[in-house]
Amino acid sequence: MNVVAMARQHARAVVVVVVGLALAGVVAVRDLPSSIYPPLEFPRAVVIARVGPLPARSMVVSVTRPLEQAAMEVPGVRRVRSKTFRGSTEISAQFEPGTDMVVALQQLQNRVAEVRTSLPPAADLTVERLTPATFPVFSVNLTGGLPAAELYDYAFYVLRPALARATGVGRVEVSASDTREIQVILDPSKLLAARVTVSDVAGALQQANVLVPVGRFTSEGRQHLMLVDGQWRSRDAISSVAISTPGGHLRIADLGEVVSGAPDRVTLVTGGGQDAAVINVSQQVGSSVLVVKDGIERALREQAATMPSGLRLTKVYDLAEFVSDA
Repeated sequence: MNVVAMARQHARAVVVVVVGLALAGVVAVRDLPSSIYPPLEFPRAVVIARVGPLPARSMVVSVTRPLEQAAMEVPGVRRVRSKTFRGSTEISAQFEPGTDMVVALQQLQNRVAEVRTSLPPAADLTVERLTPATFPVFSVNLTGGLPAAELYDYAFYVLRPALARATGVGRVEVSASDTREIQVILDPSKLLAARVTVSDVAGALQQANVLVPVGRFTSEGRQHLMLVDGQWRSRDAISSVAISTPGGHLRIADLGEVVSGAPDRVTLVTGGGQDAAVINVSQQVGSSVLVVKDGIERALREQAATMPSGLRLTKVYDLAEFVSDA
């Protein structure tokens, strides 16, 4: 008996099976993750280190070489390459095909943490694996009649947490031309007269800006923690920080001035011809880009209703549109 004859003999059963599979497909389509990229997993992890304006030669000796050695000690690593520039270096670790990259990433992070103490104190380290999910899928500009630093603050402290709570959202990054910074400008002649160095002033500032637990006490059956709060609340608080000198004690205000400033500008972010802060959103691995899009747009609508007058959100990039059109 051939297949056609069997189908004719059991026609009702065949119809039931086909209808059941069709319904199962309809249900599965709603739950399957959607994305612009296929679920690829590259056997590669990257370590990025930033150490301000440190020259490239010094970066190679004090940062690149220790990180290369740490990456080569990870089990399963196949090849390690590095690129070093002024103030930054990138270590690329290629692993054997079939390596569990979740475990490999954890092992690489552990190795990097072990050598962290031998690196310059100001080193900013990032360890991540290469995956299409790390690429932004949604970008929005925040513009308004505010300086770039204040736009960044609002985007980072207000909008970023709201977007991060959306279902399926992974990394949320904020960029702007400027960020807020307090600068201590010292007078060299006053430093020389007081017989102190810039390092002495930096150490005094670091020791003053602390929040330290100092004890406990019990009251009405409850135990309370006692804290000493030395964190700064204003520029005047920084100016009042005391520093020990061979001739006694001086304040920061006696050696220079404290002013509002901004880091050296290395990027320029604009929207509609004016300063802007851009928010880039990436999705979590395995999440649906359509679900992420719905959650982001819902969060943006809620934030737009409570934003200060003059601020405006503008969508500039939406990768989910390609998926929804398809």
